Amino acid sequence: MKKTILLTLFIMCAFGALDASVVTLRSGKVIRGEVLVNNEEVVIVRDESGARFQYPASEVVSITEQTPTQTVKTETRKTERPQGKRTMILVDAGIGGTIVPQDKGGAYVGGELMLGSRYIGQKHIFVGGGLSVHGMLTPEQNFTFLPLQVAVKVPFLEGKHSPFVGAAFGYGFALSSKYKHGLYTYAQIGYRYRLKNNAVLMVGVKAQFQQTACTVTETIEAAGNPAASYLMTDSGRSLVTVGMNIGFAF
Repeated sequence: MKKTILLTLFIMCAFGALDASVVTLRSGKVIRGEVLVNNEEVVIVRDESGARFQYPASEVVSITEQTPTQTVKTETRKTERPQGKRTMILVDAGIGGTIVPQDKGGAYVGGELMLGSRYIGQKHIFVGGGLSVHGMLTPEQNFTFLPLQVAVKVPFLEGKHSPFVGAAFGYGFALSSKYKHGLYTYAQIGYRYRLKNNAVLMVGVKAQFQQTACTVTETIEAAGNPAASYLMTDSGRSLVTVGMNIGFAF
């Protein structure tokens, strides 16, 4: 009986002497166990019951390691933005269709070049500005604009794979005197994949609005009476395009 008790106490002491870690989350929750994975994206912990828990690295405040001699080593995660290159160049290209005006619908082609910040706080959120070009090709007339814009692209997750939303607002400069400059904006939804060296590949769907004005004057003659002709003028127009786009940021 005494041998059994001594053996039990020895096993308990030996188990208690094993290395353990204490993981503290931003929510205040504390998990004690073995850290299986600890990198810039995820922390995986196996607690004393054997259950595994996975948390985004951005949610972990600190990891405290306890050795058999009770020496404590604490790894505190910094609250500032992640290390590495903070600026990002974004190159984007897209194709699609012009859906407004409906009676003059056609094709759309375009692209953009922007420079901005890859981080807002600790999150991988792109905020920047730049110049783009997009052409709206209709059977009667082609419209080409150079929009100067400010844009934001927000991923929902911090890992390699994440859906994202984007939006931009700016002013489109017309390349022809036949139509006028006007406000420009777009809304975007898509998928983001983080490559090596913090490069990013983005694929999505973009809906664009371009305000403009153009004047088309047509002479209408009365049948059999050329002298009874009159002018018909159509002015004011907004253009809407929807298309697929692919972008690369580095």
